[in-house]
Amino acid sequence: MNERIRQLVRQAESAANEGIGFDGQEYTDILMAKFAQLIVRECLEEMRFTVLDTQELRRDRSTDYQVGWEDGMFDAGEMIKEHFGVEP
Repeated sequence: MNERIRQLVRQAESAANEGIGFDGQEYTDILMAKFAQLIVRECLEEMRFTVLDTQELRRDRSTDYQVGWEDGMFDAGEMIKEHFGVEP
């Protein structure tokens, strides 16, 4: 397990201990839900930075392929958020 995952586990544990946004649920359920939410958000953030990095590299030399790729990354992120019910 890498250090970033350990950090996410600690964040999930902290949220589970506080019961943030999970009224009436068991601690383990809260912990697992929060950990999953943090992982999904982390992945979405990496996707966003990948798109921003490629936009910075090309600096207005867009090709149809590049625009399509960026649109596809955006759509994939939106589908992931909807599928897992994760707000930005």
